[in-house]
Amino acid sequence: MFKLRGKSIDFISRVSRLKNIPRSGWLSHGVAFADVESVAEHSYSTSALAMLLADIESRKGRRISIERVLRLALLHDLAEALTFDISKSYLEYLGKRGEAIKHQVERAAWSHIATGLQNASMRVKYTQLQSEFDAERTLESQIVHAADKLDILFQIVQYHRKGYPKATLIDLWTSTNRSLMRVRLSSVREMRRTAVQLYNVTVSQHSK
Repeated sequence: MFKLRGKSIDFISRVSRLKNIPRSGWLSHGVAFADVESVAEHSYSTSALAMLLADIESRKGRRISIERVLRLALLHDLAEALTFDISKSYLEYLGKRGEAIKHQVERAAWSHIATGLQNASMRVKYTQLQSEFDAERTLESQIVHAADKLDILFQIVQYHRKGYPKATLIDLWTSTNRSLMRVRLSSVREMRRTAVQLYNVTVSQHSK
């Protein structure tokens, strides 16, 4: 029988902490703190989008582990329980070193969190999932990376519906949309087009 004790409880506490950690990238783009989503909220919507993308790809005949997709999506930002959300805009002044520093800090945080799993096999399994996500070589990890970016697009639409002007988030929208245009998965292309349609309608309605 598996029992939770000691360090395993610490692991759960760190997961719960994500509910209180804001997605700081929105702050750097002019979104008011009261309107900023938490990392946990982002992780949930990313997971839902990843599940949908995986189901679409599966229906088209692709062999895919939807369970692993969901595990990757749920855990992809877990390191932020310790590091908080390190916005890329805060590191841009460091050039290429900025992204490397962010990656190094988050990997170290993830390793520390993984030690909170009492069961050794679970610790190895979860750590392997994080490595898979970082490498972005498997179909499952590619779907989660795409879902992560798609969630940004849909969240931008929500902020425009709240009344934020187009100029506030146009740079983030453009860079994220451009990145998704390079993804070859048909499910991602379809979802991106949906996001663009919603964006155009929303911006048009709120600019009048």
